[in-house]
Amino acid sequence: MIRIDTKEGPIFAVAEIQGIPINPLQPPFMDHIDPIRRWESQAERVWVRQPWIAETGESREIFYIGPTDTRPKSWGRFATREGAVEYVLNPPLQTAQVKLSDDELNF
Repeated sequence: MIRIDTKEGPIFAVAEIQGIPINPLQPPFMDHIDPIRRWESQAERVWVRQPWIAETGESREIFYIGPTDTRPKSWGRFATREGAVEYVLNPPLQTAQVKLSDDELNF
């Protein structure tokens, strides 16, 4: 295990790439996490806005918990650790959602 120091406290993980924990020792449970209570617990607060990668078999899954989320969210699964890290460091741009009018759709 290695220790990763964050501004909210330490995270222990099997590995780390550019500040991203790989297989961390104690990520938040996947049950309900009260967003208000979270700020009282350093063990949970350390994970807010801190993505991590969980490796299982042939898959690497990115998890993230936002300030108002009640449980960690999956950002996706990747075949390689490098692919997952690249996604965290350089996420794809969000495309604008444009609603077309009925006139534009009638051709």
